[in-house]
Amino acid sequence: MSNDAARRYLRWSKPLVLCTGLLLAPQALALDAAVKGLKGAAATNVVNYLAGLTLEEDVPAERYEDEIIRRIQEALQAFGYYDAQITLRYPEKGLLGGDDVVVTVDAGEPVTIETLELRLEGDAARDKVMKKALADANLEEGDVLRHSRYDSLKSTLASLSLERGYFDTSFSQQRIEVRPWLHSARIYLVMQSGQRYRFGDITYLNSQIELDRVKAMQPFQTGDYYEAGKLTQFNQRLSEAGWFRSAAIKPQLNPGAELKTTSPDSKIKTRNVKTAYAEAQGYEGSWLADVERTDVEGAEVEQTRDESQRADAASRSDSTVPAAQAAGSATEDQTSLASGSDTPVLTGDALEAAVKTANGPIIPVDISLIPADRHKFETGIGYATDVGPRLQFSWEMPWVNRYGHSMTNSLFLSSPEQTFEGEYRMPLADPLKDSYVLEYGVAIVDDDDETSNETTVRFGREWKFDNGWQQKIYLGASYDDFTIASDTGQVFLLYPGVSWTRTRTRPKAFPMWGDRQKLTVEYGNQIWGSDENFVWTQFDTNWIRSIGNNHRFVARAGIGNLDTDNFHGMPNSKRFYAGGDSSVRGYSYESLSPEDDDGDDEGGSSLLTSSLEYDYRLTGDWWGAAFYDAGNAFDGWDALELKTAAGMGIRWISPVGPIRLDIAHPFDDDDNDYRIHFSIGPEF
Repeated sequence: MSNDAARRYLRWSKPLVLCTGLLLAPQALALDAAVKGLKGAAATNVVNYLAGLTLEEDVPAERYEDEIIRRIQEALQAFGYYDAQITLRYPEKGLLGGDDVVVTVDAGEPVTIETLELRLEGDAARDKVMKKALADANLEEGDVLRHSRYDSLKSTLASLSLERGYFDTSFSQQRIEVRPWLHSARIYLVMQSGQRYRFGDITYLNSQIELDRVKAMQPFQTGDYYEAGKLTQFNQRLSEAGWFRSAAIKPQLNPGAELKTTSPDSKIKTRNVKTAYAEAQGYEGSWLADVERTDVEGAEVEQTRDESQRADAASRSDSTVPAAQAAGSATEDQTSLASGSDTPVLTGDALEAAVKTANGPIIPVDISLIPADRHKFETGIGYATDVGPRLQFSWEMPWVNRYGHSMTNSLFLSSPEQTFEGEYRMPLADPLKDSYVLEYGVAIVDDDDETSNETTVRFGREWKFDNGWQQKIYLGASYDDFTIASDTGQVFLLYPGVSWTRTRTRPKAFPMWGDRQKLTVEYGNQIWGSDENFVWTQFDTNWIRSIGNNHRFVARAGIGNLDTDNFHGMPNSKRFYAGGDSSVRGYSYESLSPEDDDGDDEGGSSLLTSSLEYDYRLTGDWWGAAFYDAGNAFDGWDALELKTAAGMGIRWISPVGPIRLDIAHPFDDDDNDYRIHFSIGPEF
C-alpha cells in the first residue's frame, strides 16, 4: 500500500474506530429505586440519594449493595432516623425495564433533640435581625432531629454576618452529638461575632454632578453600621438618577489592618493627632476640638505649673500648697477653658460622627462613577389601527449641568397627528423624589371632523413617595386654534392642576401582576386670565392579576368630566372621546361621542369606559384572549348611553414588546360586523 493510500485509509478509518469505541464502551446509568414503608420527604430523599449512584451497563445492582445501604442510611439520618432496618430487593427487568432496587424501610424511633444551645456572642447578641434569625431557626428541644434545619441556621447566620458587617465572625461551637442508642441528640451552635463594623470615610471619584446632589441619595453615612443592603440600594438609586453610565461601590475591607479609632474621651498626649471624627464638618472651632487642643497643650502647661508651685511652696515658710491641690486647680482651669460660653458648638452631624467612629472598626467605601453619555438619540417605528404607522424620534440629555438637571424631547409622527413633547427636570434636595418640572409641547391634528394646532406649557413640582404614588402640582397654559365639527375658535387657557399617579408592574414587558391609577384635576378661571371657566377631571385605572402561570385577567375603567359654561369654546384636548385600541374595541378611534346637526363628532363633556379581558397561555410566549368592552362619551350624565363590544385576540411577547391582534364585534354599530385592532407595546 502506498503512503498516500495509507493516509487516506487512516483518515476514513479513524471516525469509524471512534464511533465503534463509543458504542462498545460501558454505559453509566443512574440507579432507579422504589421505596416502601416510608412516605413523604424522607422517602423522596432516599430516592434522590440513590439517583446519584451510577451503574455500569450489564453490572447487576447487587454489586453496589454496600454503597446503596450507606447512601440510604445517610438519607434517613438527615431526617433523624439512625436506627432504621433496611431490606433490599433486586427485581428482574422486563422488556420495558423497571426498578433496579426496591428499598423496604422500617424507620424505627427517630432521634429527638435533648439539649439545644444556640447563642450569639459579641455585638450580634444585641442585633435584632440576628436575634430574629436565631428565633426563626425552627429548632426546639424535643423536636425530631432535622440536619437541614441546623445547616440552614448556620448558613443564615454566616450570610447575615457578612451582610451586616460582622467580618470577624467565627463559630466557637458548631457540632451535633447524636446518641442513637438513646435516640437523642445535642446541638451546640455558638457564634462569636466580634465587633460590628461601621462605614468609614466615603470617597467619590469622577462625579460630574455636584457631590451634595449625589450624597442626597446616599442611604448611609460615615459612622453608620455597615449593611450590604444599603450599598445595593445606593447603587440602584445612582442608576435610577440616570446621571451615570456605571457606578462601582467598593467597601475597602482589609482584615489585617488596624481599624480601631481613638475615643474622644481619651487624653491625647501627642500633637497633630487626628481621629476619624475630627474630619467631620464643624469639628474645627468646636468645643470638642478645644478639648483636644487643651489636652495636648495642657499636658505641658500642667507640668510647668506643678514645678512652679512646688518651687514656690518650698521657698515660702508661712504656707504650703499641696501638690494635689495644685493639680486640682489646673484641672479646674482646663474645664473652664473647654466649657466657656463663647466657644462654638459642635454641629449635630459632627457630634454623631464623633460618637459613632469612636466605637468599633470601620470600613472605608470608594465610589467610582462613570458619567452617562451627554446625549442619547433613539428612533422607533410602530403601528396601531387607531393612527396607522407611527414614527418616533427622541433626544435625551441625562444630565445638562453639574446640578443634575435633565431634558427629554420626543417627536411623534402619524397621519392624523404630529406631536412634539419636551420635559426639563430640575432635581431638588432629594433628587429621586423631589423636583421641579417644566413641560412643553406642540400638537397638530388633522382628522376627519377636527383640525387643531395646540401649544402647551406647564411648570410644576413633582413628589415621589415611598408607597409608589407620584404627586404633581403645576400651573399650565395652552393656546389652541381649532375646528371641531361646527365649532371654530382660538382659546387661551390658564389653569392650575394636580395629579396623582401610581404604576406597579412585574414583570414590565408583559405583566402578570400590576396596576395603574391616575387622577388629574385642572381648574381654569377668567379671574387670572383664562379665556374660559372650567373644571376638568379624569380618572383611569388598570388592573392585571393572574392565577398560576397560564391564566391572566385584565380589567380597566375610565371616567372623565368637563364642567364649563361654554363647552363649544373648549379645545379638543379638554373634550372626551371613546373608541379605539385602548378604549372600546370594535369601534374606530375616537368615533364614540355626541354629534352635531351634520353628524360630525364634536366630543362630549363626560366619559365612561370599561373593559374585562381573560388571557390564556397557548404555548410559550403565545396567548389567546377573550374580552368585553363598554363605554361612550356623552353630554352630561343624564345622556349616559354605553356602547358595547366583544371579541377574541392573540398576544405574542415578541423581542420588541407585546404585540396584540384583536377582532371585536360591536353590538351597537349597524354598519360594521367586526373591526380589527393591532398594537405594539406595553399595556400601561
